[in-house]
Amino acid sequence: MTPLFRATTVFFATLLLGCDGQSGDSIKNRKNDTLINYSKRASLVDTPRSFVRNYGNTDSNRLFAFVGEKLLVEPLPHKRGSMDNGFKAKYAILKKIYGNFPQDTIEFVAYDHYGTPPFSKFKNVLLYVSADSGTYYHQKYMYNDVYKTKGGRWAGTYADGDYKHAYNKHTKIKPVKIDFAERVAYPTRAIIYSGAQVTYSYPKPYFKTVGDSAIAIYGNFVEELFALKKTGILTARRLFEATAEQEEDMVESMQPEAPKTPPSADDLKFLSFWKTFVVSLKEPGLKNFRKIALDSLLICDRIRSTDNFIDKCFGEVIDDEVQKRIIDRTKLEYTSSQVEFADIFTSNARKEIVKVGNKYRFRQMLVTRSTKNSNPPTIDFVFIETKKGYRFYGIDHYWFKECCQ
Repeated sequence: MTPLFRATTVFFATLLLGCDGQSGDSIKNRKNDTLINYSKRASLVDTPRSFVRNYGNTDSNRLFAFVGEKLLVEPLPHKRGSMDNGFKAKYAILKKIYGNFPQDTIEFVAYDHYGTPPFSKFKNVLLYVSADSGTYYHQKYMYNDVYKTKGGRWAGTYADGDYKHAYNKHTKIKPVKIDFAERVAYPTRAIIYSGAQVTYSYPKPYFKTVGDSAIAIYGNFVEELFALKKTGILTARRLFEATAEQEEDMVESMQPEAPKTPPSADDLKFLSFWKTFVVSLKEPGLKNFRKIALDSLLICDRIRSTDNFIDKCFGEVIDDEVQKRIIDRTKLEYTSSQVEFADIFTSNARKEIVKVGNKYRFRQMLVTRSTKNSNPPTIDFVFIETKKGYRFYGIDHYWFKECCQ
């Protein structure tokens, strides 16, 4: 793969199949004092089974959410080559929130990339586990520490990461003042393993900072905390189906910010060409598109003739979803690059290519589109500059089933 054609993909707040959390702690490093914004992690990683206790459940990803009290959390033997630490956990079930479970205690496996699972530091937590062939697995990094209210209900503190999840943009759930039975507070300063001091920042008015403590003022009852997880990260993990509005919100969240500096003369030249290119995509017979494109195109590291691309790939790549988004320049991101590479394409326009020294000059337009039940991919349209104007060089993205696989 050439340096130019490395996929440029923008992901939401959380990388669903990685080690990081739903909205992993935002860390600003200083020499002795680090500011960490309060946020809970949540992510999905396929995890192997380390111990089995069969509860009669054989359906994959059967979800059970409950308020639990910690009875046991102990490490499992480390598996060679694993990047995660495994733990066996046992909890008393104090309140069932979603799904069914026949007993009053539950055992499950938890994995954590960073060490001991954070939920184990609290006495009572709202936990999310899924059954797979009789064994329950913790939905990685997902939990809410919860506390009794003066009214005898279970509630948790302000769920910053859940409210900020793109799928929850239009949620009707709002944080409310909670009368906790006892003061709920978190330390605002700590010394980490390296010896450095960290300072934790908690958002107002949901928390009130007094001395070295952040006192919880707002939060939600456990039923609403689960609802936020259900419509947010659990939907992103495909345990529930996203609505069309949620899919649109996710794509919108991936759109680039408007440039802070005005476009240069070269940018304006490229943007003017982009309008011509967009029009050519909708013309019957694609006559002008053929003129704009080189006679061979690089599609996800595969060279295709332009005729082959039109016959086999055009409808899949330039579909209605892309057509809808390429007309609004505020939702697009454009870049430029200069690269060196071997002469891997053939074109009658080869002699007309503009070079900067020994490098080829490219312009790219990045288009984020929606795909149902998937992370919104970013499609990289690439153009090479010639003495007669820009020419369409290729597309990079591995989401396309026929063109890129």
